[in-house]
Amino acid sequence: MRRVTIATVLGIAALGAGGVAQAYEFKPSWGYGYIDDSPFAEPSGALLPFTQAFPRGHIRDTIVDRRDVRLTVSVYMVGRPDPVRSYAVEEGDFRDFPIDQRVDIAPAQVSHLRYDFCRFNPDNGAVDACEPSHVIPRPVATATPTPTPTPGTQPAPAPTDADGDGFVPPSDCSDQNDTVYPGAKETAGNGIDEDCDGKDAPGRVLATVKFKWVESGRRLRVRRMRVVDAPEGARVEVRCSGRRCAFEQRMATVDAKGEANLKQFFKRGVRPKVTIDVLVTYPNMVGRMIRFPVKRLDVPSTVRYCLAPEVTRPQRC
Repeated sequence: MRRVTIATVLGIAALGAGGVAQAYEFKPSWGYGYIDDSPFAEPSGALLPFTQAFPRGHIRDTIVDRRDVRLTVSVYMVGRPDPVRSYAVEEGDFRDFPIDQRVDIAPAQVSHLRYDFCRFNPDNGAVDACEPSHVIPRPVATATPTPTPTPGTQPAPAPTDADGDGFVPPSDCSDQNDTVYPGAKETAGNGIDEDCDGKDAPGRVLATVKFKWVESGRRLRVRRMRVVDAPEGARVEVRCSGRRCAFEQRMATVDAKGEANLKQFFKRGVRPKVTIDVLVTYPNMVGRMIRFPVKRLDVPSTVRYCLAPEVTRPQRC
């Protein structure tokens, strides 16, 4: 039985990447693995780009014991302690099975490769034994050779990773900040484009609506309806939908305290079988909508929604 599986791997501590690469053999009693010493070059000897690797070799199961062998290749990038990609080659037919999976982690640069050779139960995946890991670091001078410049011209300088985060310009949109790089965690509303997607994630309006309903005859009376903790100048919109609405839309503006009084819109009370929506929005922020479905003469429940910038259709938060 032979298989090739590919996965993204997190949480495994990186091994040292020092030493000189050389061909390597795994030779336990239960299997055999051969690792080529040039995973950062084509078979012709031409160096690969710094984002690529081409691990080569072969593995073989050597004894009949109802177990298979597996070689896992883990790829590490510069500046990160955990592997960013991993794939496994498995063999159980007592024949040489090749290792020939090309890898490209662009725009990041490959730091080193780690090889793990193990014996496992193919029925349940349980690992019985593993050999010590083998690491091949990428040679220092592995960047694509700079073309010979035309006489009278100066070659463009090669990009450098000034902040050591594993990315170089132009993919790294701020090479003086190691928390800014493609794929970084974005902090909403801080004015910084951490993940280099060309924009800062919008912040959220954190306003709430304080309210109090009381039953009065055939209507619900609003004793209190106030927006609080909203950005100064935020827009507040009150909508009513249903055949018994006294109005369709009313507008208010948040004051310097972050508040807006909405009780004035409900002087006549609210009749059952209508829906009241209170929307609080602010430019370039994710707005908030509070919905009061008034189904009967009883205090209505509340449902909270979010409104993305420049989007009119609310979504559940």
